[in-house]
Amino acid sequence: MYRYASLIAVLPLVLTVAGCSAGTERTTGQRETVPVAKPDVESAAFFDDRLTAAKLRAVDPCALLRGTDLSEHGQPAGDVLSDLGACSNFMKTHDGGPFNVTLYLQADGFDFSKHRIAGLPAEITADSDPCFVRVAYQGAEGMLSSPRSMQLQLDTELPDPCSAAVQIMHEVVEQIRTNPPIADRGPAELSGIDPCTTLDPVVVRDTTMGVTASPEPAGIYACDWHADNGVDLKVDFATGTPETGTLPPADIGGVAAAVLPSSELNSCRVEWEHRRTPANVNGIERVQVQVYNNNNKIPMDPCANALNAARAVKAKLPVG
Repeated sequence: MYRYASLIAVLPLVLTVAGCSAGTERTTGQRETVPVAKPDVESAAFFDDRLTAAKLRAVDPCALLRGTDLSEHGQPAGDVLSDLGACSNFMKTHDGGPFNVTLYLQADGFDFSKHRIAGLPAEITADSDPCFVRVAYQGAEGMLSSPRSMQLQLDTELPDPCSAAVQIMHEVVEQIRTNPPIADRGPAELSGIDPCTTLDPVVVRDTTMGVTASPEPAGIYACDWHADNGVDLKVDFATGTPETGTLPPADIGGVAAAVLPSSELNSCRVEWEHRRTPANVNGIERVQVQVYNNNNKIPMDPCANALNAARAVKAKLPVG
């Protein structure tokens, strides 16, 4: 059984004093861990002004992963972009075994009440293979949502994988706080675009049936608008092939978009391919716009409203 609680408690001290593996002569300066006083995971606020959606979106996840001491655990391999804000390194340990690590700048978690990593609420999934370590940077938006977090996934045959995962995650957080590597992106890359800027207030008001709603970041690559009348709007960036719609494709300004209504959720989702990118293993960046009529008391067609909003988003996004 792994002793994770004690590991997290002593980790800042271990990293300050040691910081290197046996057989190396590398030394490190003292690392400062900035604690966050009792972050409220039930509030949608960000816990640290250095880990906001805008600042995390600007970070290069592969450079961030390379900036940790991966060589302590083995021989690093090449970078693999696996999703928006995600990077993998499928490396080998010093003994030749697998050490496959993936960093996700956006993830959801469940229980952040038991651990702290670098002063932030943390979750360690100890009963799974691979090991998952998550650090929350933003609280939950409501009862049905979860805190937003970064996630480190480690798949290795080492006897204590979560110890290494916690150490790497600690280094990730401190790197973002002190010297974040900024990504060099083209203007059309979704990973560098704020989804909360893709809709003007007038379009939001029309979509939510005449009620004003303010944008609320839902992690790094999604944005929500919650109207008081129960109509919700969401814009989400992702990778992978768009799902085939249950209705005929709709033209949203020269692009065929899938239309997926849901009678159970009183909602409709519209999604389309934004661009193809060989740099990402999924090959495609896609956009999703979803409208929910939660109370089902407002006379509206969620798909018509979602399509109008999707056309506005499509017109706002740069191409290339």
